Amino acid sequence: MIKKIQSLFSGFQKDNIIRLSVKNLDDLKYFNTAKQIFICFQNQNYKLKLVGGCVRKLITEEKIDDMDIAINIEPEKIKKVLVEQKIKFVETGITHGTITVLINDFKFEITSLRKDLSTDGRHAKVEFTSNWEQDAQRRDFTINAIYSDISGEVYDPLNGIEDLKNGIIKFIGDPNQRIQEDYLRILRYLRFYTQYNKNKFHDEIAIKAIKRNLDGLAKISKERILEELFKMMKLNNFSKLFEDEFCRFIILSILPQLRNYNRIKILNKISYKIKKQIDKILLLSILIVDETDNCNFFLYKYQLSNEDKKRILFIKNSFKNYSKQYLYSKKNLLKLTYLSDKSSVIELLIFLIFVNPKKISNIENLIDYIKEKTIPEFPINAKFLKEEFNFLEGKQLGDALKKLEKQWIDNGFKIDKGNVKSLLNLKKI
Repeated sequence: MIKKIQSLFSGFQKDNIIRLSVKNLDDLKYFNTAKQIFICFQNQNYKLKLVGGCVRKLITEEKIDDMDIAINIEPEKIKKVLVEQKIKFVETGITHGTITVLINDFKFEITSLRKDLSTDGRHAKVEFTSNWEQDAQRRDFTINAIYSDISGEVYDPLNGIEDLKNGIIKFIGDPNQRIQEDYLRILRYLRFYTQYNKNKFHDEIAIKAIKRNLDGLAKISKERILEELFKMMKLNNFSKLFEDEFCRFIILSILPQLRNYNRIKILNKISYKIKKQIDKILLLSILIVDETDNCNFFLYKYQLSNEDKKRILFIKNSFKNYSKQYLYSKKNLLKLTYLSDKSSVIELLIFLIFVNPKKISNIENLIDYIKEKTIPEFPINAKFLKEEFNFLEGKQLGDALKKLEKQWIDNGFKIDKGNVKSLLNLKKI
């Protein structure tokens, strides 16, 4: 049996392509990698089901990025089966019953059925169970408590499919209790409401619970809050988050630095060519960068990678330090590109579309200009100054090169090597 499974697993690369076409529950039968994980446990007479986001997305025919699997055995038994079948895994959340299997960049999180015994709003103390309904009752929203086996047969103890169909975001049980188990659920509510809501109203009990527990988000790590914000930004209808009065009030109470939200109204009006270049960091820049220190407050509070900070600060500093007239000039943009790089300047121009949407056409032309333009190369180097003017290595040589380069840039990337002596005033050296 082990040899058979290993043989099937050898087709992971091909299966990785197949799983990209898995768009609904019926398609699961084609996803062999997932099927074989199920086979490993079912052969031991254990029961397991897909649950949560992956099931919800398959019902709504969205792309799935990972799979959560619930199983009716404890973590040590999960590990034992995986070891026997020679499947590599990581104990990502073993105290809460979660073990992660990563195959060809696709993540399977296998978690024991459980119920919460206590929680402090961030971490829960759990007890493992074999009761599927108890596991469903501890989840956040009805639309995330839908289970499916690998053949696509659904187990829906809390009528989550009906709520999903009707666009209703409903906490499981008492909203106060659900939120106090994990205050991040406030932000998750906003995300799911923005993505799936088909009504123009919120449940009054949910509204009161969210407002009452807002301060609890202070217990949640900044990393988790930022991660949830980035998940919202990936939504195709992200701008609707700010169109709903209640959602806007809550998100700005939590993240007041997103105050330039009005800019993103044009997200659905710009060309696909531009839109596909906007990732989460550029979108964040659009929301937080202005002529104040708003951006600095955000970057101080939330930890981003140095590379992401660099991208945001380039936009901030360029927007603050250069006049708008400067930023709409091909000549000046070419200078800025030489001093930085093409991708940074293109991001700056896309940012400007949201600041000044009336100039969309003009800015799109500038983007094309920068993309197609060959960046000039400074024609003078240290070797030239050493051979022609007897410069020695050191500060004097470095200062001379910087002075010549500045004059070359200011002169539209033109310089006459025959004038170097007078430009450097070499008689005084």
